[in-house]
Amino acid sequence: MEPHERTLLIRGARIYDHDGDIHDPPIRDILVAGSRIASVTAPGEHMEAKGVATETIEARGKLVVPGFVNAHYHSYDVLAKGLLEDMPFDVWALHSQPAYFGRRSKAEIRIRTLLGALECLRNGITTVQDMNSLVPQDEETLDTILSAYDEIGIRVVFSIALRDIAALDIAPFLPADMPESAMAIVRGAPKDAKEEVAFVERQIKRLHPLSPRVTWGLSPSGPQRSSRALLEGIADLAKRLELPVFTHVYETKAQTAKARAMYGDHGGSMIRHLAEVGLLSPHTTIAHGVWLRPDEIALMAEHGSGIAHNPISNLKLKSGVAPMASALRAGVNVALGCDNCSCGDCQSMFQAMKMYCLLAAVTDANPTGVQAREAMRAATIGGARALKLDCEIGAIRAGMKADLVLIDLDDIAYQPLNSAARQLVFSETGRGVETVIVDGEVVMRERRVTTIDEAALREELAGLMPAFRRDFARVAEANAPVIPYLLTANERLKSHDVGLDRFVCGRTVPI
Repeated sequence: MEPHERTLLIRGARIYDHDGDIHDPPIRDILVAGSRIASVTAPGEHMEAKGVATETIEARGKLVVPGFVNAHYHSYDVLAKGLLEDMPFDVWALHSQPAYFGRRSKAEIRIRTLLGALECLRNGITTVQDMNSLVPQDEETLDTILSAYDEIGIRVVFSIALRDIAALDIAPFLPADMPESAMAIVRGAPKDAKEEVAFVERQIKRLHPLSPRVTWGLSPSGPQRSSRALLEGIADLAKRLELPVFTHVYETKAQTAKARAMYGDHGGSMIRHLAEVGLLSPHTTIAHGVWLRPDEIALMAEHGSGIAHNPISNLKLKSGVAPMASALRAGVNVALGCDNCSCGDCQSMFQAMKMYCLLAAVTDANPTGVQAREAMRAATIGGARALKLDCEIGAIRAGMKADLVLIDLDDIAYQPLNSAARQLVFSETGRGVETVIVDGEVVMRERRVTTIDEAALREELAGLMPAFRRDFARVAEANAPVIPYLLTANERLKSHDVGLDRFVCGRTVPI
């Protein structure tokens, strides 16, 4: 330890170790020096630490787990939480995508960013991958978001979602008699691929160095929404700057059908197309992957690419059941995400972990290997690997960043304590999260956030919401004429053969 370095001693807690006893974790002391874990030792082994520590947390009756990693998240629609349900993906998009709302005030952007991060922290999520669609795509909007993240103290890997192809994924299935007025609502406008990539590179250079808790990622919104020039530009930037890449792949059947039409040279495969343009690598994580084929899963494993699984939003948007048991068996890195607040409704890794395990059973009555241990790994070290931070976060070991969550074992979820791992995944709701540490800083202490004034946040939020709800209602009303056409397209899509089915009632490929 350096002289005068801030130190924190967490004393007498059970410590969750992925490779240790996950059911009955041993009691240990954790010494944090600055932003990192200095040691994890048996109780009393280093008594001198008590006198050295700047602060001591008496943690008897607590369980310390690695901070959870939300590997797929969008902060732009946090204020739409609870406003939407029973909508397939393309209808939901009419109500949620930021392009329909236009420029928002700096106050609203700050509040929505803080609010989403606050919910993450309260649920033990210490790191998020925010794939953000900047509207407008300008420096002021970006700076407001990053400043808010710095203010609240969460760790974030930030990427700007890019696309230069405006066509809807479901467009081939729209009725021929769809009026131009309705088509104009969903058509969008193409963009310049070089300028899209150049904007991101300018921001990375302009904002260097970032806060220690903020790093960059790169995000083509989806292969089918990106020209070859855009994808190759991102591949080049990722290689030069050694940055991770996150993109939506096979979220819906419509996207899968589009892939079959677009990528005939690659057997209709988005994954093979990504490989050809240099974007299938250990640095790439695809979000969703609901409609992956077995051969594509094998190819991802071969290239070391990963999946950010979003079980809640996949179900709420009627996208289907992702083949995560197959991915796990193939050796693909699986991370977990909570996705948008308007289609996942809460940022809870506890919900995501439980659903990850349970969905593996929907097509196979035999054991699948997707158990609590795997869910905890996906929610921590799996997410860290996806974000290329696995040397820093995701486990409790000396030298790792001190991103830690203290769980109250007196909570009814742990009475009796039979298995820490299983009860974290199947019993915990977030109620037991008591103290959260990010980068060695206590950002929530005994359920009170220390970095921002929550009361002031709620007051400012209450002032913003009437205008937001009016704008939301205006967008919904303006886009309502398109819904019948999208539902007709969705119905047509049902009988379209893409070579597999990810709806349980018609499954033809193992989940």
